[in-house]
Amino acid sequence: MHRQVSAGGAEFWAVVGHEASNRVLTEWRTFTSTRGTTLREDDNSAPYPGAGRMPVLTDPPRHTELRRAVAKLFTPRAVKQLSELARQVAGSLLSDLRRRGGGDFVTDVAERFPLVVQAEMLGIPPEDIPMMSDATNRALDSAEDEAATGHHDVMMYYLNALGTRRDGPGKDLLGALLDARAGGLPLSDEEIVLTCDNIVVAASQTARHSASGGLLALLERPAVWAALRDGQVGIDSTIEELLRWTAPVTHVMRTAVTDTELAGARIRAGDALAVWTSSANRDRTVFADPDDLVLDRHPNPHLTLGAGMHFCLGAALVRVMLRALLEDLVTADTSLALASPPGWSSTWVVNGLRSLPVTVVPA
Repeated sequence: MHRQVSAGGAEFWAVVGHEASNRVLTEWRTFTSTRGTTLREDDNSAPYPGAGRMPVLTDPPRHTELRRAVAKLFTPRAVKQLSELARQVAGSLLSDLRRRGGGDFVTDVAERFPLVVQAEMLGIPPEDIPMMSDATNRALDSAEDEAATGHHDVMMYYLNALGTRRDGPGKDLLGALLDARAGGLPLSDEEIVLTCDNIVVAASQTARHSASGGLLALLERPAVWAALRDGQVGIDSTIEELLRWTAPVTHVMRTAVTDTELAGARIRAGDALAVWTSSANRDRTVFADPDDLVLDRHPNPHLTLGAGMHFCLGAALVRVMLRALLEDLVTADTSLALASPPGWSSTWVVNGLRSLPVTVVPA
């Protein structure tokens, strides 16, 4: 636990240990999500847009209701149906990359892949995928104005869709929310649009950054990459280790609603706490050799996908998508290598690559 003051004067606790981080993420009665989940430069206690009206910014019982409203989209059966599509999309994107002899893995594969796989479920026709990809990327920018425009574009997209869908719910994200409202759940148009924004931004980003950051980690470690390609380690454990390693969401903020003690620190009601995921995922009391990429690491209780009630609703789908990409990469008769240094996104919100130039090489 470290007391921090940002350049803009905002105070917060940096939570860097695994045990303390897990407590903050799971003990919702003490650490609320309703006052924001991302640090702000000036005042972390200021009212937060959308608080109490979208899953990421609610506590029970409202969080439970909103999560239940869209849960049918992420059942094991639904995820299984998308697994074949994920393999097809991964195969197509990677085949195009290989045919050109290489390219930018981020823009050519990782950025496009999640939304193409989930587009029908999210209610996004193919022609709108590039626009939505751009909007969701901007929504997680560190610059508050840029992030606001990204969220605005996503919300306007679903607000417009809502205007034409009130009598024909369908089987996608918007339809699930309309079905829940028809079934008696009190849901305003604003809550529906905010929930769509919440889910679409999350759905487009986690797999993207885990895939690109994970591939970079593998390509920088030829022996580890070779062990995976040779079948010396399994795909399942590799996926978990790449999730631990990449930790795309840099931090998750909570606010204390009561005085408490955490890791020896006295926390006051109203204090902001930022869980730094990458640090929690490298806690030496939990992970042996945390700075090594160990593809057969077990157990691997990383916090990349969250914990407690806010555990990632699409976690199973994220794993399905990463599996599709990895299986194609390790079974191909060619391999990939870094063509030039990667470019990182300049944001404190997302730990992710802006570019990853690769070239095709013999396996």
